[in-house]
Amino acid sequence: MNPEHLSKAEIAKRYGEIPAERFMPQKFHWRCVRLMQPFLSPGMEVADLGCGPGTLLTCLASLPLSLKLHGCDLAPELVRQAATHTPRANVVEADLENLPFASASFHAAFATEVLEHLLEVRKGLKEIHRVLKPNGTLLVSLPNRDWFHFEAYLRHRTKFQPVDDHFYGVAELEALLREAGFHIIKIRGGENLYFGGGIPRLLEKLALLLYPKLHRRMKRMIFLAKKLP
Repeated sequence: MNPEHLSKAEIAKRYGEIPAERFMPQKFHWRCVRLMQPFLSPGMEVADLGCGPGTLLTCLASLPLSLKLHGCDLAPELVRQAATHTPRANVVEADLENLPFASASFHAAFATEVLEHLLEVRKGLKEIHRVLKPNGTLLVSLPNRDWFHFEAYLRHRTKFQPVDDHFYGVAELEALLREAGFHIIKIRGGENLYFGGGIPRLLEKLALLLYPKLHRRMKRMIFLAKKLP
């Protein structure tokens, strides 16, 4: 069935049925948290928008910063899991395209592996911009259409989500973020360039040090951006 013909309730229900092993591992969430950490200070209001089962919230809760944590997800089952995993976080059921938070609520926000699932990504980015404070920091991650191995990945991947990924290239996402009112601070890659591990992966890491632009060709792209005042 076409996702445009599914109700938001049905989409939410189906996301809640995705097996745990299909979500991104904690190692990736820690990478995202460490990239954001220089912009975090004790007591800040921080949100994970599209928090899934709460892995990133759990990472944030372990930082020695006493952050005031918030999360939201469309799927009630994922909200339940996230609230269980991070009891001190305020986790609510919400649509990222119509967030229930007041304007200028958060000093920092994460939107990891979620924008590619939105039916109206511009509306989602506008909402994220609204709930961030002026000069607030946003970290976004999503699959990268510019990945070296992308075409082979498309041929062999298994679709398992109610709303299939909309794959963006790096320049395309840059343009969407700027259009929404963000200033891009940094672009980094996630996971791998081509190889999954072993000695070739070590060589990839060396290549990334020598040629930072290769970050734009990794399996995932990670953006750090600031909301313009």
